Amino acid sequence: MEMDLAPEMITLFAAVRQTLGLRLEDYRSRQLERRLHFFRERHGLRTNAEVAMRLYSDPGFRRQFADFITINVSTFFRNPERYEELHVRVLPDRLRARGSLRIWSAGCSVGAEPFSVAMLLHSLAPTTPHTVLGTDIDAASLDRCRAGVYQDAELQEVPPAFRSRYFAATAAGWQVYPAVRSMVQFRRLDLLQDPFPTEQDLIICRNVVIYFTEVAKGLLLRRFGASLRPGGWLFIGATESIFDPPALGLEYRSPGFYQRAEGGGGSG
Repeated sequence: MEMDLAPEMITLFAAVRQTLGLRLEDYRSRQLERRLHFFRERHGLRTNAEVAMRLYSDPGFRRQFADFITINVSTFFRNPERYEELHVRVLPDRLRARGSLRIWSAGCSVGAEPFSVAMLLHSLAPTTPHTVLGTDIDAASLDRCRAGVYQDAELQEVPPAFRSRYFAATAAGWQVYPAVRSMVQFRRLDLLQDPFPTEQDLIICRNVVIYFTEVAKGLLLRRFGASLRPGGWLFIGATESIFDPPALGLEYRSPGFYQRAEGGGGSG
């Protein structure tokens, strides 16, 4: 925990745990307080205690709070140069080692990230069965993931060849083709509380752990390392880094990319 909690913050944390099952205690205090301030202003509330009372009594308000407090920013092929490295280095490395791959997008938001990697994988090995798992804490985002429909602004970084090959125009927007949608499964998962999938060839968790305390961040990174197969890769955000990769059984490869040692993972 990064701060001494005021009584009304303790009240809010308890309300959020009981009504939404979220642990705000593990979020960075400064960023959390800023977001709460904006949320209170938007709804004309003066204190966090008032927010807590509304969470208990108003299901619509509860949904709005969950949407606001969970971070849902995602685009296809975000930081294209990183996805190019996935395409030419990381995925070919795992395909040579394993053939059929297991990939996990942790904190997948509206689905752009797992669909992006599924397109790359399909382009490299279209006849091989692979499993891409997208998880998020926000049930509404997961509903959108399963529909697989996106607007022009969300597709700006999609390479033209992939846009014509993997998207179909519909009345609602651009829908990911069934060949790619069928590769990706979605489910709700709270990174701070739920068991992790194991034996993964690639875990993608970008711009998620930056919102957590250092203690929570360290625990998550250790669990990610343990969830990788030997030789598996961890792909994190462009502005993120891991201070001591060997302690987690990981080796630094390039900005944003770490690989689990072939001999095993970190301790704990």
